Amino acid sequence: MQRFPHRLAAARRPVSVACALGAVLVLAAGCGGGDGADSGAAQTGTTQSDGGGSAAASGAGASDGSSASDGGSDGSGGSSGDSSTSAEPIAVTPPEQKPELTDACTGEGAFLVKGEKPNDPALPKRDDLTLKVSLEDVTDDDGADLVADIDGTQRPIETAHVGDTISVDQWTLSVTSVCKDSVEFDLID
Repeated sequence: MQRFPHRLAAARRPVSVACALGAVLVLAAGCGGGDGADSGAAQTGTTQSDGGGSAAASGAGASDGSSASDGGSDGSGGSSGDSSTSAEPIAVTPPEQKPELTDACTGEGAFLVKGEKPNDPALPKRDDLTLKVSLEDVTDDDGADLVADIDGTQRPIETAHVGDTISVDQWTLSVTSVCKDSVEFDLID
């Protein structure tokens, strides 16, 4: 009879360990944040990184720009730093055949960008969104460092040259002229 109480206590030990682990997990989940924001991220399979962006639990990075950037921007344009420097640059597509130009400043194009002044004329709205393109700098090789602003959210554009195509959200632009203080482009669609 002495062995029977010992076996009963041994049988209860795994249940006690499982309950203790469950309690630790519940407490750890509750420490993530008081507003429930982290619990929603855990349920959708994403985790919060130290930089403020999110990455899928499978390990794939968020490179499409749809999540917050490493600078902690929430995509609303209200980040603590310059959102144009911390966001992933918008890709530029070079032409199949590079145009032969004597001067990149052709003076041709339907839309003019001159510094941070508004585009002349303004680009048409798409789904109640507005796009403004501003000129940051012109490189030594006749490239333009541009910034796209969609309703207050800024993203840099890779250095663009005459003939390059830029797809910004619902707009596709074709660079037609790069001068020392201005850039001109056409709206393709």
